[in-house]
Amino acid sequence: MPIIIDGWNLIRDHSSDISDDETESLESAKALISCLNDFQESHNDPIVLVFDSTHEYLDMHYENTLKLKIVPSRDADRYIKKFIENTPEKQRRNIRVVSSDKEIYFFAKSYSAVPIKCDAFWRKLRSYTGI
Repeated sequence: MPIIIDGWNLIRDHSSDISDDETESLESAKALISCLNDFQESHNDPIVLVFDSTHEYLDMHYENTLKLKIVPSRDADRYIKKFIENTPEKQRRNIRVVSSDKEIYFFAKSYSAVPIKCDAFWRKLRSYTGI
C-alpha cells in the first residue's frame, strides 16, 4: 500500500522529532529522508515524499529508490491530489496520505484513500526507528 507524505507538513507538525527553523530547513528534509530510509528497512510499502517550495528545495539532490521517491514540487497539495486522482478508483483505498492539512485529509477521504494525521505517523515512525 503506497504512502504519500506532505514532507513539510510532517516536519513542521507539533509532534515532529525533527527541528526545523528557516536556516536549517534543508537539513530537516535530509533528517526526514534518513528517518524514512530507516523505516523502509522493515516495510515494503513504497513512499512518495513530496516537498513543496518556490525555488530552494526544487534542486534537492537525492537518489530515489523503489521504496522511497523524493518529489520536489511547487505545490505539494496539488501534487498529492493529482496522485490520488490519477490512481485507478479501485486502488485508491490502498493509498495512505500523511498530512495534517484538513483540505488534503478530507480530499483523500473523499476519494477513498486512507488519510493519516502527522502525529499518528510520527508515533508509527518512533515505534519502528527508535527516534
